[in-house]
Amino acid sequence: MEFWDVLSPDTSDLQFRASRDRYGGQPLFSERFPGLWAGARSTHGVTRGRVCFQARVSQILPGKEGSSEVWRTGNSRNSGKASERASYGFDGRGLKVENGKFQEFGESFGESDVIGCFADFEDPSLVSLSFSKNGRDLGAAFRVRKDSLRERALLPHVLCKGCAVELNFGQRPEPLAPVPDGFLFIHHIPAPDRVRTPPGPKSTEECEVLLMVGLPGSGKTQWAQKHSQENREKRYNILGTERVLHQLTLLTQQAAQCLSKLVQIAPRARRNFILDQVSREKHREWREKERGWREKIAGMAGKNSREWKSSQKIPGKHPKKSWIKIPKNPGKRPKKSQKIQEIIPKNLG
Repeated sequence: MEFWDVLSPDTSDLQFRASRDRYGGQPLFSERFPGLWAGARSTHGVTRGRVCFQARVSQILPGKEGSSEVWRTGNSRNSGKASERASYGFDGRGLKVENGKFQEFGESFGESDVIGCFADFEDPSLVSLSFSKNGRDLGAAFRVRKDSLRERALLPHVLCKGCAVELNFGQRPEPLAPVPDGFLFIHHIPAPDRVRTPPGPKSTEECEVLLMVGLPGSGKTQWAQKHSQENREKRYNILGTERVLHQLTLLTQQAAQCLSKLVQIAPRARRNFILDQVSREKHREWREKERGWREKIAGMAGKNSREWKSSQKIPGKHPKKSWIKIPKNPGKRPKKSQKIQEIIPKNLG
C-alpha cells in the first residue's frame, strides 16, 4: 500500500472517516452536525507530467431536515491539511475555489456525476488545472505559476459534507468516465516521479499536545496558528471552537458540542495537537482519553496584559459565554509535573 496512492490518514481532517480501502470516506457526526465539512488528501503528489484522478458521491448520508450534501474536489499543495489554504478546487454548486475564494465556474454537479481533475505541468512556467463532468471537458479553472508552488507537489484532495465520496486514482480496471488522451492516473505515474507526503508519528510517545492557557480574547488562537505555521513539519491539528466554526456551517452554539466529540476521538490518532480551548473541562476530557502524549502548556496572558487590553478594543473579538468558559483562576501560572513536560511562557498574540 505504501507505493500506491490512497487517502492519507496523517493529513486528513480528524472528522473524516476513510473507507476501508482508503479510496473514499465521509464526515463523522453527519446526522448530528450535517454542516460539518471533512476533507482528506492523497499520500502522494506530483510536480510534473499530465496527471488526473476522478471523484464521485457514493452515498447521500441521512441528515436533519433542510440540510444538503455538498462536495468539492481538486488539488492542494504539499503543506497543511486538505481544508486549509493553498488549494484549488471545484465545488458542487458550480464554483471554483482558490485559497477560500469562490468564483463561478462550469456547472453544478451532484450524486450521479463523475468529476475528473487534471493537472498539466507541461508548460514551462504555468500549471493548468482543469475539470470535467461525466467525461465532458469544462476547461481550465486555474493557471498557477510554477514559481508560486516553490517546487512543492500538488496532491489530490476532496472535501464533503452530508455525503460519502469515492475516488479513482487508477486502481480501478476501467475509468469512471472518459479521460482525455495524454493524461495518466496518478497510480500509473512512475514511483520516482511521485512525491510522498511525510508520514505522521509512529507511536503516541512521539506525539505531543499543547494545552493553551489564558483568558478569552488574550490571543491564544492567534498564537496557536502562528506556532503551527512556524512548525509545519509537526502538522499540528488545532482543536478549538474557532477552528470548528470555520468548518461548521450551522449555528454557533453547536461548535462546543462538536468540539467535545473531536476531543474524544483525537487521542486515537497518532498526531500532534494544539488544544486551543480555555475550558478546564476540555483539558480534563483530553487527559482522561490520552495515553503517552508529551504534554506542554503554552501561554499565560492575565487580565492586565497588553494582549487582553488591546482585545477589548476589537469589536466581536470575544467568544460567546454560551460556548466557552473562563477559568476560575486565569492568573495562576501552571506548574511542571510528571504529565506536563514543558511550560512555554509566551505572551500570547
